[in-house]
Amino acid sequence: MSEKIIGAAIEDSHISVGLVDFETRKVVRHTVKRLKVDPFGTVDQIIATWAQALKHVSEANGLENVLIGISIPGVCNYETGVLSSATGNRYRSLYGSNLKALVASELGISESNIRMVNDAACFLQGEIFGGTGRGFRRSLGVTLGMGLGNAKYINGVVTDTQLYNMPLYDGIAEDYICAKWLIDRYQTLTGTKVKDLVELKQCAAQDPIVGKVFVEFAESLSVFLSAFIKQYNPEIVIVGGFMETYNRFFFDSLTDKLQEKKIKPPVLRAVLGEQASIIGAASTWYEARPLHS
Repeated sequence: MSEKIIGAAIEDSHISVGLVDFETRKVVRHTVKRLKVDPFGTVDQIIATWAQALKHVSEANGLENVLIGISIPGVCNYETGVLSSATGNRYRSLYGSNLKALVASELGISESNIRMVNDAACFLQGEIFGGTGRGFRRSLGVTLGMGLGNAKYINGVVTDTQLYNMPLYDGIAEDYICAKWLIDRYQTLTGTKVKDLVELKQCAAQDPIVGKVFVEFAESLSVFLSAFIKQYNPEIVIVGGFMETYNRFFFDSLTDKLQEKKIKPPVLRAVLGEQASIIGAASTWYEARPLHS
């Protein structure tokens, strides 16, 4: 088996694809291809864009009979490749579709050359395989973004824990620990509507309410993590996802609140960024580090 495998991360509105070197446990430099994807597009549109990115990396690196690992958001039968749900309305057109079959057909390869894994599990696997989680035997991972991803690593196996729907306040954890909550909460407190977190961050310099919103967010996250940690007793917890770039607004507050709750395992920032999911997806082919969902 080749020591260089293609990893792909399906994100909210992009696909990122790269070649992963198992010897260095890194994405090979200059091999990453990132394309915008319309998450509300048709099946044909979405699959065509995915295949375009995968073909680019495969052909640019002279790979034949390529092996691919794909990080998939939402709920999927990872053996068959059939997607049953995703975050919000994104990729709704794909529900019920056999993603393995569709991608394999576009690429002209066997379905057996493709492995699909939950995105939260891929994130944690990537950080364990080549990031801040190396050397630990029991770890938890949380991804923050449009939804709340979570996974555990115990006894050499990473598993998606699907605790996004854990009861919290008047709803579930994902209601309070996501980008939408931050945007909606800011509007509730100020009457001002921002379109996304980028615009919210731009307001921070002149509006202290932004800081207040992130402190409330940190409190909700600390409540969730406290329950998560007590359930699985990890050595460390790794926090990542696309909200990594907003760590300065909530991370210190989060660690303070966890200390107040007498939570001992350290909560660490992820170090690989979007490459964690690319590495994690590719490493599903690294037999010494099996990954299941």
